[in-house]
Amino acid sequence: MNTNTKWSAKDVITTVLLSVLLIVIQLLINMVCMASHFVSMVLSLGITCFVCAPVYFLMVRRVHKRFVSLLYMTLLGVVFLIMGDWFLLPYFIVVGLVCEAILWRKGSYDAPWRITAAWTVYSGLYQGVNLLPILAFWETFASNALASGMTQEYIDSYLSYYTQPGWLAVILIITVACGFAGSLVGSRMMAKHFSKAGVL
Repeated sequence: MNTNTKWSAKDVITTVLLSVLLIVIQLLINMVCMASHFVSMVLSLGITCFVCAPVYFLMVRRVHKRFVSLLYMTLLGVVFLIMGDWFLLPYFIVVGLVCEAILWRKGSYDAPWRITAAWTVYSGLYQGVNLLPILAFWETFASNALASGMTQEYIDSYLSYYTQPGWLAVILIITVACGFAGSLVGSRMMAKHFSKAGVL
């Protein structure tokens, strides 16, 4: 395992490519889940965090450098910025810094439980994608949503789920549980497949 703290061009390329893969997976899942309001509002974030966890594990273990999480989450924020939700860029930078703090201790990139902790925390904070627009930037979000092709029915359904404490608690629990479960799968995959294949 490479323990050098200096980033190489290969590290940057690996991080960017895997970050793009993560973002594409997230966007595809979101698009598919929009076919059902319940799945989109309640389950999509959990599905995303579960499916993306092994890729995140691979990226962190493969690059083995500080600021991998920050770079990935900054790129994710840039995608949201391009989509019109500018407020999610600074939010995801903060989320990235939180994950970096969890992984800051020496040896964290070889400690599956720390990577699991970082991704599980990220899964919970990922709720900001849906909560921030309602809490602080509703007019901006609503106009962008309508312009992007979302129906008023979908927006009304969005509000009905994310303004009820009961549903918010259910969605948060599902998302965090899925992120944690995905991390366990990712950790197992690293040990069982990627390490043996010499990828890590």
